[in-house]
Amino acid sequence: MKKSLVLLGAFLAMLLVGSAVAVAQTEPDTHLGVITSISGTQVLVEEDPQDPIFGGMGSEKGYFTVIGETGISLLVGGDALAPAVFEDLQVGQLVEITYAGPVLESYPSQGDAGSIVILAGPGEEPLCNIAEGCDFDGDGVAEVPSGGYAPTAGAVQYDNAS
Repeated sequence: MKKSLVLLGAFLAMLLVGSAVAVAQTEPDTHLGVITSISGTQVLVEEDPQDPIFGGMGSEKGYFTVIGETGISLLVGGDALAPAVFEDLQVGQLVEITYAGPVLESYPSQGDAGSIVILAGPGEEPLCNIAEGCDFDGDGVAEVPSGGYAPTAGAVQYDNAS
């Protein structure tokens, strides 16, 4: 009888721990930030690329790997979403991005992207919140969209190599 109670207690403890882990994994890990780098299928998103702490190193940032299951969409009309593809992602865009599955506890954090919402309307120039300007076309020269920041020395670039 005593052995049965111990086994029942152990089973209930494992059940509770398993439930807590399942609940923790179902909560989305969503970030709002600016795309500052695209390399292969990895997108680096920074909450505040101009953060003055440690030359921008104090900002929350993460690497998101775009996988086949990643949903990519474009915000249009204020609240409607239109389908988008990986090629629509550009350095300097403001995005809302969510991790799917496990996230490496590193800095920057790393994991697979579950969803990406581009927060820009169709036909609009990409949003560039980076003081140095943004290399929108990958030619190594910073372009500034109308109403954007004036470039200073250097430019943010992305690598199209897969």
